[in-house]
Amino acid sequence: MHPVAVARAVGRALAKRPDSVFIGDGGEFGQWAMACASAPVRMTNGPGGGIGGSIPYAIAARLARPQSTVLATLGDGSFGFHFAEYETAARHGAPFVAVLGNDARWNAERQIQVRAYGEARAVGCDLLPARYDLAAAALGGHGEHVMRAEDLDAAIERAVASGKPACVNVAIEPLAAPALSRNAVPPGGAH
Repeated sequence: MHPVAVARAVGRALAKRPDSVFIGDGGEFGQWAMACASAPVRMTNGPGGGIGGSIPYAIAARLARPQSTVLATLGDGSFGFHFAEYETAARHGAPFVAVLGNDARWNAERQIQVRAYGEARAVGCDLLPARYDLAAAALGGHGEHVMRAEDLDAAIERAVASGKPACVNVAIEPLAAPALSRNAVPPGGAH
C-alpha cells in the first residue's frame, strides 16, 4: 500500500490519544510518516539524522511517560538495528507500538543510487519481506501483519490494547519520500 495510507492511520491513532508520544525514524517511509503524523510530544531523526533509534527511543519515552501511548514509525532497514530491544521492553513493562513500513529494501539508499546512477546500477539495497511482527512476538511482544489499508486502524488498535511492545508490520510500496521546498510551485502554477 502507499506509505501515506500507513502514515495517516498512525495520525488517526495519535489523534485519539491526547497523551500520545510520536517517535519518527527511518529513511523514505520515515519521511512519509513524519509528514503526516503528529502528537503533543514528537521526537524524530529529522531529514538527515541517523536511522535505527526509534525502538530504544520508544522504550525510553514509555518509561519517562508511563501514562502516554507511544507510537513509533520506522522502516524495515531501521528495524534491524535494535529489534532485540523488544525483549528489554517486555521485561521492563514498557509497551509501545512500532508501525513498520516494510518495502523489503533499504529504500533511501536505493533512491539515491537510482537518481545518481540509474535503475540498472542500484545494488545492495534489497531485503527480504521479513515477518518482523513474528520476531517481536517471539521476544515477548505483540505482532500484527497488515497487507491491506482497510485493516490498518484495527491492527494499530489491537497493538495498543495488547499492553505489550508491539510491531505492526505493514507491506508498503517502495516509493521515494516527498520532496518539499519553500519555493516549490504548486500544480497549476499559482502560489
